[in-house]
Amino acid sequence: MDWRRAKSVLILAFLMLNVLLGYQLWTEWRAQVSTSVDWTSLPAETRQIMQEKKIRIDAQIPAETPSMKDLSFKLKEQPAKGDKARIPIAKPPESRIVFNTQELSDALGGTIPEIGKYAYDDPGSREGVFVLNRIVDGFPMFDIHLELYNSEQRIQSYRQDIVQTLASDVSQEQRVLPASQAVAVVINNYLPANSVIKDIRLGYHGQIFPDAETQVSAPSWRVLLENGEVYYVHAISAEVTTGKGETPPAPETK
Repeated sequence: MDWRRAKSVLILAFLMLNVLLGYQLWTEWRAQVSTSVDWTSLPAETRQIMQEKKIRIDAQIPAETPSMKDLSFKLKEQPAKGDKARIPIAKPPESRIVFNTQELSDALGGTIPEIGKYAYDDPGSREGVFVLNRIVDGFPMFDIHLELYNSEQRIQSYRQDIVQTLASDVSQEQRVLPASQAVAVVINNYLPANSVIKDIRLGYHGQIFPDAETQVSAPSWRVLLENGEVYYVHAISAEVTTGKGETPPAPETK
């Protein structure tokens, strides 16, 4: 065996692998640049506050600014809460299917109504619970969930909010605020020191009134923190509320 030739072939293969990996990293970087706004899009005042208060953003800042309007809908069933609201699954499938839309539909489509209208929300999920949001026109309804309870690497039960969207001419479509502007409002006015933003996402948010015949959700940017706290920024007016529907208090200053 010609070891010198074999060594040359191995070196060449190694170099080609490096080139391939480098190209893959470059294409991924290009994809990120094309779908996100650089942090320099944040106002100088906001960047200074981030530096002073050691606030970090571990998420892409979306570049999308579509035209949206309020979403009207009604609850098909009253929202159920607590352990009694969980519906057992007769043949629990493997938990991994939640990451594949088709596998999830194939496994649970005959058990869970309208499962194809929900999408997995990884940042919004928690230990033992996969959270999926109802999707309308490609955007999540942050308050309407399908929760899949998992243990022993299998989905054991679920809880679901089911809604019917309604046509409405009350509001007109308007272009939403840029994500960078929404994030700046939250950082400038509400975030305490050492906060970490882990997800920024556009969708619909509005307080649910169980006794009301019609519900309304507004286009909103969800700013989700690493500690689980969430801020919703109205994507038209820039009004900020928390996950509890309250106006957040300003952080204490020393």
